Amino acid sequence: MQTLTQHRDTEFSLAALAETATAWLARLPEADDGRVAATIDGRGVRYYQSIGVCDRPLRYDGRAAVYGYRHLLQILCAKALQAQGHSLAQVQRALAGAALPTLEAAAADAVGGPAPEPAPAHRALVAAEIAPGVTVTLDPTRVADVEALLARLTRAATLTPEETAR
Repeated sequence: MQTLTQHRDTEFSLAALAETATAWLARLPEADDGRVAATIDGRGVRYYQSIGVCDRPLRYDGRAAVYGYRHLLQILCAKALQAQGHSLAQVQRALAGAALPTLEAAAADAVGGPAPEPAPAHRALVAAEIAPGVTVTLDPTRVADVEALLARLTRAATLTPEETAR
């Protein structure tokens, strides 16, 4: 059986986020009044973002926005609340600052899925000085090999002007 947590480490393009959310939204019970669509498209995601129902993208790859698991959960929770008759203003208030475990539980409940698996253990950020006066902070949950990246950054930060001209 599929669970929402299978998307925990997934990064989505706007189109992929909308497609994945729509697949999960098919599991929601339909609203009695038919005012809430059981689908979402890129325009809907951007609208949710603009009104604060959904977070800003994780980052941009060029001009393409990159979204994550939290965005998927926010969309599912927003649609579930709307299907229950809540206004967008109420949805905004309900989702503002909601913690990931809260979103996971609410989304799993809404789509009829099993209770979410426990989140992986939180790893602290890693800060390192790579050159005099230059400190970088890395999130080990987003960087596969922190030590290798730090080594590359240190080499790049300490190149002499002659070495960079090559």
